[in-house]
Amino acid sequence: MIEREAAIKIYSEVLGAKGAKGRLVRVAEGFYEVTLESAGRDYTCLLPIANTVILAADPEEQVATVEVER
Repeated sequence: MIEREAAIKIYSEVLGAKGAKGRLVRVAEGFYEVTLESAGRDYTCLLPIANTVILAADPEEQVATVEVER
């Protein structure tokens, strides 16, 4: 789960963004509210969930798997 104010990567056809850096502010009424970093400045954007993908900027911690004999 991506927490509020988490660093994210944004992929959006609407913006033409491919891996843009940002922060998730909230999810509401079919939109992601994000702070988008562009040209050294921060901009608040409402991006439609249907046309936007957000990824956590940092990968999940790897957990060792345990093999079970059957």
